[in-house]
Amino acid sequence: MLFLSMPELTESQALALSRRHRELARRLLIVAAALVLVVVLAYQMQEYLLPGSLPGSLWHQGGWRAGPVLMALFALAWSRVHGDGYGAIWILRLLALSVMIMMFGLFSFHWLAGSGDIERMARGVIICTFAVSLFSLRGSRELMVFFGLPLLVMLAVMYFLGQSVLMIIATLFDPLMMFVVAAIASEVLYRTWLDAFVANQRLAEHAATDPLTGLSNRRHIEPQLAGETASANRHHSTFSILMADLDHFKLVNDTHGHDVGDEVLREVARRLRTLLRTEDRPVRWGGEEFLVLLTNTDAEQAGIVAEKIRRAIAETPIEFNGVSIDITISIGVAEHRGEHDPLDIIRRADRALYRAKDEGRNRVCIDAG
Repeated sequence: MLFLSMPELTESQALALSRRHRELARRLLIVAAALVLVVVLAYQMQEYLLPGSLPGSLWHQGGWRAGPVLMALFALAWSRVHGDGYGAIWILRLLALSVMIMMFGLFSFHWLAGSGDIERMARGVIICTFAVSLFSLRGSRELMVFFGLPLLVMLAVMYFLGQSVLMIIATLFDPLMMFVVAAIASEVLYRTWLDAFVANQRLAEHAATDPLTGLSNRRHIEPQLAGETASANRHHSTFSILMADLDHFKLVNDTHGHDVGDEVLREVARRLRTLLRTEDRPVRWGGEEFLVLLTNTDAEQAGIVAEKIRRAIAETPIEFNGVSIDITISIGVAEHRGEHDPLDIIRRADRALYRAKDEGRNRVCIDAG
């Protein structure tokens, strides 16, 4: 386990992984809780059918089994209330821990009572260890806590009561071997799943990113625009869109070549990222055209941002391989005004952009609605 390396995660990948863990935890929690209820109650019913039960053992064993049963009922209720998976990871951990506490508690009860069911209890530890390993979202680290903590507490109590800890460990040799196998298997499965998740995230990010500028591409931003529009209508908030186009960009390519033109686009993208907030979304819309989604921003505020962008590009030439390129940009601004289709807002921003072009370029025009 120690020789398996963890993939390095970017901030966006870490956030996506956290969301994925929460979704997965909620699904596993429902399945685990249902299994606990069925299996634990079935084993409790089995005690009635076994001949030669210890006096009062049904009550003692029922007491140990009550913990995971109550935890499972609570887990199902929680999952029903919190459909977003909030807290599911920790409740799943508590459920798994309660199962192992139950099993080691039953083992210690039969050991102290001198019951002939010790071997059956040891097999129960094996079954529970296997089951809990399936719900260890973080691999062997979680399984070590679920198995190791109840085991150490039980051994400490047994030692205090004058029992032979070495004899207990010898009796639990098979469960301990099962734990080692389960820990290795759960870690390998976790790392394999994590590698696959990161690979899929990288593919998704690559598909959503313009390879030249590193900005989001049109395909990626369109569902975000739809979501922002729906949210603005639902919460009576607003946002604005900037449509920007580099002036006479074809002349740059024709005069200096496409390598210089590509560098101009990269530098414009870099300046956009520098000037915008983290919650805003700059996009390469196509060719030398850029779109900027400004969240929680009205037209007046968006106009101020657009003017900062215009000045940042117009006032500082772009240097590349000893060539100094003077470039300007025209920007159209449109604020969301209750539209349900984001394309309607984009069309208004486009109209404002073309007005800026018609009025002489290197300027900002705001759509009047």
